[in-house]
Amino acid sequence: MRGRLGRVWPALTAGAGALGDLLLPRTCAACENPDVPVGRLCESCSVRMLSLVSLSYCPRCGTTIGPHIPVSEDGCSGCPATLPRFARVFRLGPYSHPLRSVIRELKYHRRDTMRQRLGQMLGQLVAAEIDDDQTAPQLIMPTPMHWRRRLVRGWDHARALAGAIARELRLPVGNELVRLRNTPQQARLPRSRRIENVRGAFAVRKGDGLVGASILLVDDVTTTGATANEAARTLLQAGAARVTLAVVAKSEPPTAYARRTSV
Repeated sequence: MRGRLGRVWPALTAGAGALGDLLLPRTCAACENPDVPVGRLCESCSVRMLSLVSLSYCPRCGTTIGPHIPVSEDGCSGCPATLPRFARVFRLGPYSHPLRSVIRELKYHRRDTMRQRLGQMLGQLVAAEIDDDQTAPQLIMPTPMHWRRRLVRGWDHARALAGAIARELRLPVGNELVRLRNTPQQARLPRSRRIENVRGAFAVRKGDGLVGASILLVDDVTTTGATANEAARTLLQAGAARVTLAVVAKSEPPTAYARRTSV
């Protein structure tokens, strides 16, 4: 019975999410301006979204960099002294409106249409920036949510986003990475405590399929990179050859992009 439920559960949750989208009022997914098709942005938010997505960023830490500063695979001045275990970052933009508002809607409310759109955009970004077959991901891995938090929230936001990216890239989604501890949310902790908060928080189960694999780790937001770094460390210890990170947004001081996004 449990096996059959496991096979049909993704279809049931996807159907429920699609029905929820149909029942939602026609508003902008970011600012709730009326008379905007479900899962879309109003004209103003669309312009702001394009300005965020067009910003250059460091491929090692995901931080926004100036328009005339060359992008280096070795990192930027904003990278931590000890570089993270993941090899590079793919991101759509900084954690600013409208991306910030959209992510909050996706995390705490069912907005499956917009989640699919963001996943498609991230998948296209990854495909466009892959250098060669050796760096191309072979497996999509969501940053896992603890089962207690998933039970409270009703769905796994990162897994749903990973599924959308996987469909765009035509790659499988793995479930080998699990969260052992229901850690406090990183956003509520000072930077000095975030590394310790997630230390030992992940484990790999049945990890034979990870040996030698290039894995694309997926989450919605990264700030210090502590969570992604610990997840990447766990995957690499399990035998993965390479881990890259794909996020919707990078949280950072707004001064890095405010001038270019003022519209």
